[in-house]
Amino acid sequence: MTIKIGVLGCSRVAEKYFFPYITSSKIAELDFIASRSISKAEEWSKKYNCKNFGNYTDAINADLDLIYISLPISMHEEWSIKAAESGKHVICEKSATDSFDSAKKILKSCKNNNIRILEALAFRFHPQHTRIKQIISDELKEIQNFYGIFGFPPPPQNDIRWNDKLGGGVLNDVSCYPICASRFIFQNEAVSVSSNLEFDEKFSVDKSTNVSILFPNDKTAFISSGFNNYYQSKYSVWGSDAKITTKRAYAVPRDYETSILLHKNDEISEIKISPADQFGLMFESFCNTIENNMMNPYNFEEDLLNQAKLMESIRISNKEKRIVYLSEFNNKL
Repeated sequence: MTIKIGVLGCSRVAEKYFFPYITSSKIAELDFIASRSISKAEEWSKKYNCKNFGNYTDAINADLDLIYISLPISMHEEWSIKAAESGKHVICEKSATDSFDSAKKILKSCKNNNIRILEALAFRFHPQHTRIKQIISDELKEIQNFYGIFGFPPPPQNDIRWNDKLGGGVLNDVSCYPICASRFIFQNEAVSVSSNLEFDEKFSVDKSTNVSILFPNDKTAFISSGFNNYYQSKYSVWGSDAKITTKRAYAVPRDYETSILLHKNDEISEIKISPADQFGLMFESFCNTIENNMMNPYNFEEDLLNQAKLMESIRISNKEKRIVYLSEFNNKL
């Protein structure tokens, strides 16, 4: 069986990561391209040899197995729910939502319609992170601290990341990566958070974030990210016996050889990681899961909910200027 995929949104992310994957996939095929502009959908359908195109509703009504939602964050809830109600599985671009309540609405619809949904934090599927977990076990032993950094120079002023009505801001677009990575590394969910978000006066969206996250057993993650920075995309993990640092952790091009630095006994060792298509690996994993109804290392839905809860706690901590405890939230859908 070949998984038939429709894409909602002719976005920069879809063009850069999704289309290079789908044109070479052996398990999935591109069957529908949808855009608010029919002419753009038609243009892209010719470019990527896709026989069907139209608007978002046309895609929802089409004979598809999976919808990839690559729209502004403010539109994710509406179209994730419509996809679920039409019986289609969903891969939704990060951040999947801009609120915890929105995440619960999406997941409730997916549950009611027996639909799987994955938030597209693709970095988790890069082989370097499996290698990192092994190094942590072998070399770092007991880990206590995680330091996550992701930032880059300001996007153009007309970029949707500066638009608060579309779900813009550095927290939703950038901070979500190291926040997710901290959960991934500690293999646990947060206890409490304290945050400070700096807002841009012109665009009224957050342009930098600094977050402290407390995990069980007094483990701590420190997150810094921003739209006005020298490019960095990495994290460090500090253990009882050693420390590791990634060279490039989150947005890793498919042809990029990355590496891990191991600091131990006053020496630094470089462990090289071969290039990998993390976006393609994410899609293949999800497609295999829905095709074969198989177990997967990721509980996609629970992970989406826990990520949304942590993101919401960061917003509240900044707004109310207090420590927010994750126990304040109700996970019931």
